[in-house]
Amino acid sequence: FIPPGLRICIRNGYDNLRFPSRFINNVLQGKFKAAGIETGRFLINSTLGFAGFFEIASREFNLTPPADEDTGQTLGFYGVKPGFYIVWPVFGPSTVRDTFGLGGDAVLNPLWWLPYDLWVSAAIRTGIIVNNASLRIGDYEDFKKAAVDPYASMRQAYLQNRENDILK
Repeated sequence: FIPPGLRICIRNGYDNLRFPSRFINNVLQGKFKAAGIETGRFLINSTLGFAGFFEIASREFNLTPPADEDTGQTLGFYGVKPGFYIVWPVFGPSTVRDTFGLGGDAVLNPLWWLPYDLWVSAAIRTGIIVNNASLRIGDYEDFKKAAVDPYASMRQAYLQNRENDILK
């Protein structure tokens, strides 16, 4: 019922709010140039992009897309092994390390610190997950069609992708 353009604006606004997590994880990994770019992107998108709903930094200022650094990658950067692979309901694929990283990312998210109850928090998180999933409809079905064993293929793709993210 919500047009794709509005759903993209919602995703952009939430991604803009994730600035503290990306900034801190870039700094912890010694990626100071990326941390500076994150700061510039945040300031531009928060002001000219109407609280981040519009992606002005990439389009008008040619700043690189955000380096999607997270606490799981930072733990991996410091040598924490991934542990076993697990698929969480709603959250999707993860490892033990990345599951702990989700907790760290949650605490670094400004929405965590707003004074509302558990149900409101769950509703906001669910809305974000549903909105993001609506922008990727069909991706998983295409993946399943191309894979002989979808579970094993997803596990391998996830683990390789995370390892590559850590090495960047």
